[in-house]
Parts: sequence; C-alpha cells; structure tokens
Amino acid sequence: MASNRSAKIDSRRKRTPQQLKEIDSPPERLPQQSGSPYIYLVRLIIGGLGASTIVGTAISVVNPPKQIATKIEPPLSTPKLLQIDRLKLTPASPSLNNRLQAMSKKNSKLDSSYLFVEIDRGEHSEQGSDRVLPAASTIKLPILIALFQDVDTQKVRLEEKLTIDKKSIAEGSGDLQAQKPGTQVSILVAATKMMTISDNTATNLLIARLGGKASLNQRFRDWGLTVTTINQQLPDLEGKNTTTAGELARSIVAIDRGKIVSDPARSQILSMMSNSSRNTMLPKGLGAGAKIAHKTGDIGSIIADVGLIELPTGKKYIAAVLVKRPYNDPAGPELVRQMSKVAYTYFQQPLPTPSPSATQPQLLHSPGATNDSGFPNTVFIKNKR
Repeated sequence: MASNRSAKIDSRRKRTPQQLKEIDSPPERLPQQSGSPYIYLVRLIIGGLGASTIVGTAISVVNPPKQIATKIEPPLSTPKLLQIDRLKLTPASPSLNNRLQAMSKKNSKLDSSYLFVEIDRGEHSEQGSDRVLPAASTIKLPILIALFQDVDTQKVRLEEKLTIDKKSIAEGSGDLQAQKPGTQVSILVAATKMMTISDNTATNLLIARLGGKASLNQRFRDWGLTVTTINQQLPDLEGKNTTTAGELARSIVAIDRGKIVSDPARSQILSMMSNSSRNTMLPKGLGAGAKIAHKTGDIGSIIADVGLIELPTGKKYIAAVLVKRPYNDPAGPELVRQMSKVAYTYFQQPLPTPSPSATQPQLLHSPGATNDSGFPNTVFIKNKR
C-alpha cells in the first residue's frame, strides 16, 4: 500500500503546474444544450399543468361542486310569457245574452255552461263560465300546450318514440288501443291522434312522457289555471278530470296570442285542432268561409266543444261550451249547434265605427303587442259538415 502511495506522489511531481491545477479543480458543469426549444416548451407545459392541478384540487376541497356543468343548447324559440292571463271583457252584449240564455232554458234537462267572446274587443256572452265541470276530452288541450312548451325548450323532440304498454292502452276514442304492447309511435303522431281523433291511448302516453298527472297539474297552476286538473288517465268516464268554460277559452286565447307557446308551436297546435274528425257541434253552426280550430269532449253525461273561430272578415272569437245532459241525450249536441249558430250570426255583423275617444279593451296583450293577422296559412280546413 505504501509503495502505491509513493508511486502516485512521483506521478504528480512529473506533471506541469497547469496540469496539476486542472486535476485539483472541481469538475465544471456541462453547458445546457440550446438546440431543442421544443423540449424546453414541453417542460414548461408539464410544469403548468401540474400547478393548475394542485390549485384545482385545493379549490374543490374547499368548495366542492354540487354537479358537473353541462352545455345546454339554447331553445330554438321560446314564448315570451308562460302565463294564461284572465280575459279582459267589456260589458256583456244584451242581445247575444238574451238569445243564448233563452235557448239554454228551453230544455230543462240540459245544464249548460258557456263563454263566447270576440277576442280583440272583449264583447261577450257567458253563463256559469267559472263553474267546475268534468272536462271529458277537452283536458287534452292543456296537455297539448304542455307538450309544445317542452318542444320549444328542446326537452322533447317530436320525432322521439313512445312505447305503448299495457298501462297506457285505453278504450274509447282512438285507434292506438288496437296496437300490441311494445309498438312504438312518435310523439308527433301521438299528439296528432290525441287532437284529431281524440285518441285516449296517445293521451296516456303523453301524460307519462310529460312527467305524470301531478307534474302537469302543477304546470297548469303555474300558468294561472286554478281548476283544470287531471285526476286520472283516460278514458275518464266518471268525469274526475275537471275544467271550466272560462279556463278553456283562456287557454285558446293564450295560444292564439303567442303567450304560452312559440309561433311555430302555435301553428302546429292550430293545425291539429283544425283537422278534428269530430265536427258535429260548433262547426255546424258556422257559415261558409269560416275557419275553426277546436277540441270536443264526450263522456255520455257531459259534452263539450271549445274552439277558435275566424270569420271571412278576419274577426276572431272564442266559443267554449260544456253541457251536462241525460246520458247520451242528443239534445246536448243540438244545443251546442244552435248556440254556435247564434254566436256566429252575431259576431259576423260589421263592427260599429268607434268614436275617437272610445277605448277598446284588449285580451291577453302585453304592452306594445299587436294583433295577429288570422290563422296560419294553408293549415286550416273550412267548415266540415
């Protein structure tokens, strides 16, 4: 070992001073290579991601999110105000009142509730229009409104398929009851059948799709309808589902004025209602050239018809009639026909020229709103006989 040490010392003695300095100095660091800026950039990104992850984790611990945010597409079109306002009426027309009341009293077995109102001026006649009565199939009108509200907000797509099950199949009106469970039908077809042929099975499918009875009833209350209620699915032969002539009339005015659904939805609703296959009551009282979009109801003990009528002059009025009667008594539909004829004859008269100071009440108008110019083009049928 001593000999090895002596050899090392002799070796150092033989080196020059410059060589000894290089041996005794600590090794210098190699200079960083500057030829790859991409590597440098990647390092910066990785470092930034790490820092943001740490900060994000700390924030989530202090204030944890309740749910993951999702992107919600804006609706294609939405109504301006989801509310069914009360009707603003002028004093009742004495001549129209007298004729309709005399007609309703002719048959003591019939108990009628009605409201006829000219939309722009508020001229009207009514009897017991706030009386709560079985809705029969007129309950399908507010269901249709709720459906198209959800179409407006893209919660529902008209091409979406509904599956018929045993629970939804209902006797009475409609042809979907003949389909086997498991058969699928689009929402558009179901809605069309509900309004044109009053299909009960289609109605039950839509009630379920829209959240059920309780959910729909709450929506009716939110709109301002206080008694229109679904208490059981169709067919409601016992008359447990309720409404009033006034609330049915208000619903149609809200549709016509674009207060409850968008303009495209309004057109679809009125198109469906204008193609009803049951035209034995209100349409029978109309003259040539009149247009009507309406929904009927019939559960034997009560018949009903509610509609929006446009005269050839462009004037529009609402008719809503419910008649309690002996079971299936044909005098009930005949009374509705006669009342419709009287109202049509009255409202088709030319409007008197208003004085400059006269104020004309409006129905369901917000400030600055203007009247529509009639029904959607090409979708309404003329009076069916």
